[in-house]
Parts: sequence; structure tokens; C-alpha cells
Amino acid sequence: MKQLHFTINNRNISANSKLVANILKGLHCLPNLENKKGLLFSNTVLDNYIEEEARHSIQTLTIKENRSIRTLSSGEQKKALLNYLLQQKPAFLILDSPFESLDTLAVSNLKESLIALSSDIVLIQIFNRKDEILPIITHVLEIENNEITTTIPLDKYPFEETNFIFKGEIPKPITFYKNIPEQLISFQNVCVDYDDKNILNNINWTINKNEFWLLTGPNGSGKTTILSMIYGNNVKAFRQEIYLFGKKKGSGESVWEIKEKIGYFSPSLLELFKRRFSVIDMVLSGFFDSVGLYKTPSTLQIKLADEWLMLLNLENKRNTPFNNLTTAEERLVLIARAMIKHPPLLILDEPLINLDHKGTTIIVNLINKIVAESTTTILFVSHREIEKLQPNFIYELTPTKNGSIGNVKKEH
Repeated sequence: MKQLHFTINNRNISANSKLVANILKGLHCLPNLENKKGLLFSNTVLDNYIEEEARHSIQTLTIKENRSIRTLSSGEQKKALLNYLLQQKPAFLILDSPFESLDTLAVSNLKESLIALSSDIVLIQIFNRKDEILPIITHVLEIENNEITTTIPLDKYPFEETNFIFKGEIPKPITFYKNIPEQLISFQNVCVDYDDKNILNNINWTINKNEFWLLTGPNGSGKTTILSMIYGNNVKAFRQEIYLFGKKKGSGESVWEIKEKIGYFSPSLLELFKRRFSVIDMVLSGFFDSVGLYKTPSTLQIKLADEWLMLLNLENKRNTPFNNLTTAEERLVLIARAMIKHPPLLILDEPLINLDHKGTTIIVNLINKIVAESTTTILFVSHREIEKLQPNFIYELTPTKNGSIGNVKKEH
């Protein structure tokens, strides 16, 4: 008899949900899994082991290798967690978005491992996007109120297609920048190392006005290091030939003078917004580069923020607490916050992580629209290439033993 494997859409469930807990306790209607032992494979479980190691110096996942789990790449960490769970001989594994945050090679390696396991262990995969679903999956579980309501064969399941259309054009700017040069960013023969480990090797890269760049490369290839030298206060940027908006980094211009010319979005920003700010206040805070709104905005600024909400189909959530939005809606608001001043440069750091297919489509459509209808230069950072994203150029980092080298690929 063919082994059955299941998948669940992430928008209906999470690893912390009551349903996941009940399945692990045996309180479910899944065939052949009654009273069987199951374990959870998720980023949350992995993070708990990492935190335990940091607090108590207990190397649970890497005890045989005698090295810290923190020293491993994302792909190696997930492999270590999988091996540890398998040692406990579970009858089934719940896989919570197993490929999120992994680069192409790590995804391929993990898929191979999971497919190989599928003849012996039942897999229940929680997925974000249709293209992530393992080829061995046989059925989709429909969920309502933390209960399994229907089991549908995968080939019969009606996956939702997204054709999201924004209302009108990108709102016009009311903020204008003077003396912005044609060349916004320039790296010339930049090399970076940490503790005798080479990170970047001879990076030569120029970003000009009105360009749309995708910065890509595997986990650990140096993408974050490059961003920190542009947007942050990375001391490795000093004494290097790095030029931002026509001035050499470290030549007297403050970090804040640089940041006021850059719109920035990263999912990690969500950690800063714990208080209950309204959606309109979140967008308006982009005028002041503040975490929340503490200054009184002008009538013109309020009008522009409302135009952005109208574009995003969020005008009816104007006064809704930001934290009550869906993940995709939160990203839309934060991108509007970053774009409201039409900055010379917009940095989007992994904006698609943990989004489902619909959310991914909406965000990609917005980014392509910003490119088409504004003069803002965009630097989009991702560990993988994105379907339907339309960059002019790709800057690809390739790791070597002497640090990552960069290569420009023209797209359009």
C-alpha cells in the first residue's frame, strides 16, 4: 500500500497552533497514525535548541561534531535538527515551512533527505507556496477552527491563483532631494574578513540612479555584510573604497545623513513595532524615520499616507492596529512607510520570507509597480531568484575559500 503524506496551507495553521499540538498528542483523525509518536521539525524548535546551547552550553544537536550549532549554516543547522529527531525514531514528522530562509542548494539537499525518509516515515508538511510542496505528498488537509475537516488528493486540490491589481498609480512625492549624484553606491576592490575568515573578496559593484538590482547568493555568502556597509555602521566599511551618494564612507557624513536618503525594509523591523500603532501612523512614521509616530504630521503628509493606503487596498484598515494585519498586509504597510518620501535608494532585505503564494505575488507586484512608476533605485536582497520579479541586473555572490566573489548578470 502506498504511503500517505499530507500537506497543510500555512495560512490556515502555524507550528504553535492547537491542531499541531493535538496531532503530536495523537488527538486527530489521520489514518494509520493513531497512538504513534510524532515530532515537530520547525524553525521554532531549532531556535529553542540554539537558545538552550547559548544559555547552558548544552550541545544537543551537534554533540558528536563537538562544535556550536551557531557556527553552522542555516542548511547545516536544519540537517542537524533532522538527524537528531530521526534518532528518536518517530512514526511521523510535522514539517513547518522547512525550506524557508534556505538557499537553492540547501533546499535541494533537504528535499533529497526528506524524500528518502518518506518510505519509512509519514510526513505532514506545512507549506507557504505551492512550489515548495514535496513531490511525495499525496493529500491536502483542509483546516477550520483548528480541526481537520477534509482530506483532498493533491491532484484534485484547487490551488488559489492570485491576480492582484493595485488601485491607480504610485502616489507622487512631496519630499525632494538635492544634489543626488548619478552614481549612488560604489564598491571598489572591497575585501572583508572576520576572525581570519574571509567573507568578501575583491567586490567591485556600482549602483546608479533608476536601476533595479537583485543581490543574491547562498546563505553566508556576505549579503548581510554588504548591506551593513551601505545602511549600517559596519566598521569594516572604513578604510575601504566605498562611496555612498558621491562621498567616501567615513569621510565625515554621519550614518543618519546616509539613512535619510535610503528607505529600508526587513522582516526584522517587525520586532521594533511591538506597541499598538495604527496603520496610518505606521505609514506616516516614514516621514520621520521613527519607530512609531511622535511628531504631528502636516495635512499634506496625512493626505499622501492616505493615498498610499488607497493604493494598497487598505484604506478601510486606516485606524486598525498594525499588529492585527496579516503578514502580507504588514509588509505592504512597511514598504509604503519606506517609500513615502520616494528616497533615492530603497533597500528590501528578504521581503518575501514566510509569505504564502498569494502574499508573495502581491509584494512582487507592488515592487515591480514602484520600479515602473517612480525614480527610486531598488536593491532587493534574496537568497534565491524570484519568479516574476523584474530586476534590471543581478549581483550574484559566489563563496570561495578566499571569500565571496561578485558577478553582474544583466536581466532586462
